[in-house]
Amino acid sequence: AHRSDPLQRDACFGVLMTEIGDILPVFSSYASSASEVDGRSFTKLCRDCGLYDRNFSSTDADLIFARVVPKGQRRISIMEFEKAMGLIAERRNCTQEEVMQRIADGAGPSLEGTKAEAVRLHDDKHTYTGVHARGGPDSVPKGYGHVPGTGSLSLGRKDSSRRPSLSRTSSGAACPLPNLLAAAASPAPVERKLSRSSSTGFLRPQALEKAATISRREGCGLLENVFDAYCTPGQSEMDGKCFVKLMKDSKMIGSRFTTTDADLTFAKVLAKGVRRIDFLQFKAALLIVAEKKNIEAGEVFEAVARQFAGPQLSGTRTESVRFHDDISLYTGVHANGGPEAIVKGLGTGSAPVSSFRMW
Repeated sequence: AHRSDPLQRDACFGVLMTEIGDILPVFSSYASSASEVDGRSFTKLCRDCGLYDRNFSSTDADLIFARVVPKGQRRISIMEFEKAMGLIAERRNCTQEEVMQRIADGAGPSLEGTKAEAVRLHDDKHTYTGVHARGGPDSVPKGYGHVPGTGSLSLGRKDSSRRPSLSRTSSGAACPLPNLLAAAASPAPVERKLSRSSSTGFLRPQALEKAATISRREGCGLLENVFDAYCTPGQSEMDGKCFVKLMKDSKMIGSRFTTTDADLTFAKVLAKGVRRIDFLQFKAALLIVAEKKNIEAGEVFEAVARQFAGPQLSGTRTESVRFHDDISLYTGVHANGGPEAIVKGLGTGSAPVSSFRMW
């Protein structure tokens, strides 16, 4: 048999190791921390290095990877990658040196993403109109924004120079305070909150002012007792669930005022940043209910005041079962009063073991 010259074999091995050293940085850029490449990275390496052609596709790359990967493993090292390059060269009908040269010329993984198309009305700021042409809207409550060049406009206010003071709600959020009542209007201080409305963004101060005057009328104490009865135990304010429950018990829910309307009414009087309402906001909500149902406010107050006993609890009542309800039909141990809840063998029906005759 013909044997190659040892010097020639060593020279070829040295050239091969030099070429392996050239592709090792590219291989490492696709490898994981363990210097091994998985199937997905192998196919990406072939795509980035331009190895795909008419004779070699991504499916062929998956098949070659499956041939060289060790049994029971999911990644290949540089030695298995060298075998894969030989199979790729055989598939492409070229030399292995050409495949290694393509890989050595690679610049590592190429990352590509989707680039959004140009939108003229968005990218060209000269096409902006309205408030966006002046820098965009302010992140402030509706009606309190600043528009450049309109300082002399009153914007529908009697006095544009006066700004409502700011208070803090229970959650810590700033809340503007309207002038509901004069200081001497009532002996007790009135908690003043500005709530939202569907039309102007906030509930009109007149609505809360009208609700505050109800406290000076007779018969409001019973209404306050109903409010306390429907509040969650341990809470002095009412949430939306309890308000809807009160509307149902008061027979306010109907065709003209649904549960959805009750939720919207609660949202109108709810202060910004909190989830419960106080007694003043509760009375304002009842005024909105009367307006929605197109009835007098006194009818709503009277219907609510009748619920002084608290929430009406109703459950499912079981149907009658003859063999359970009629005791005369009981048989066995149940006819004698039922089984005893004691340790097995210590009941009154048990007898000493010595009294039994063993046959």
